[in-house]
Amino acid sequence: MNVTSSTKAKRRSATWDEIREILRETTELVNRVDQQQQETALRMQETDRRMQETDRKFKELAARFTSTTGHIIEGLMEPAAMKLFQDKGFNVNRCWKNFKKYEKSSGRKLEVDLLLLDDDIAIVVEVKTNCTLRGIEHFVSQMAFFKEVCPEYSDKTILLAVAAINYDRDAKQEALQRGLLTIMVSDNDIFTLECPDNSQLLKL
Repeated sequence: MNVTSSTKAKRRSATWDEIREILRETTELVNRVDQQQQETALRMQETDRRMQETDRKFKELAARFTSTTGHIIEGLMEPAAMKLFQDKGFNVNRCWKNFKKYEKSSGRKLEVDLLLLDDDIAIVVEVKTNCTLRGIEHFVSQMAFFKEVCPEYSDKTILLAVAAINYDRDAKQEALQRGLLTIMVSDNDIFTLECPDNSQLLKL
């Protein structure tokens, strides 16, 4: 009986020792996994931070490029604009570049890339690197307040035009359908002006 009891006790003792060893190894494994997860999380945070920084720099660069390209187009458009519209029958005789106006009572601000004038009409030209449907919508909505901000032109017919190197899909057609004049800037500084029928011109 004593021998049997002792043998069983040793077996139980060995079993508990094994369990404790398994628990110890499991705890160490869990701790290692947890540490690895923390290190991975830190690496992912650093990677995310670097990606955000790269994205920020890219957007800044893109904004600078777009702004610079826009100024170049404006510089090219200014001397060509007068003849471009005159050849289409618009008797404009003067041109303002980067026209800005602020109306105190309403707080509205107006910024126009090019403003061409004659005695009866004013043509507002929005110069873009890339013309989108959203850009057209924004331009038209902003110019709806032109005469409110610039009452000195209230006796003139206001026409709207968009000049761009590139037009997004359907953007040029949308502009023409809405009654805007469109200018395509192509290679070799060639400008092409398209006009809707006079009855379809958007007149403010």
